[in-house]
Amino acid sequence: MDEEPAPIRLFTTARGLRVACYAVPIDEVPADFFADPDGQWTFEGLAEAAGFSPRDGVAIGALKAPFNGHPDGAAVVTLNAEARPYVAIIECPIAFMCVEEDVAVHVSAA
Repeated sequence: MDEEPAPIRLFTTARGLRVACYAVPIDEVPADFFADPDGQWTFEGLAEAAGFSPRDGVAIGALKAPFNGHPDGAAVVTLNAEARPYVAIIECPIAFMCVEEDVAVHVSAA
C-alpha cells in the first residue's frame, strides 16, 4: 500500500477511546487477532465504540506494527465476516496510579 488510507470516521468516545474507522481490506492492516490490545477496555466497550453490537460476530485483535499513525498494540475491531463494512482502530486509555505523600491520584491518558 503506497498511500495511507483516510479514515471514514474519526472520533473520541466519552471514555477516552480514540476511534478511527477505515474502509480497507483486513489484510492491509497489520493485525494480530490472537493478541490483546493495550490499555483499559472490555470486549463490549470496544465492539460498541467500533459501532458494532457484541452479538454481531465481532473480531478483536491488536496492531502488531504501527498503522497510519496508530501505535502498535492499538485495538483492531471488525466483523468476523467477509462482507465487513470497515475496520476500526481504537487507541485505548492507559490507566495508572501515582502515590505521593499518602495521597492517591488517578490519571488516564489516551
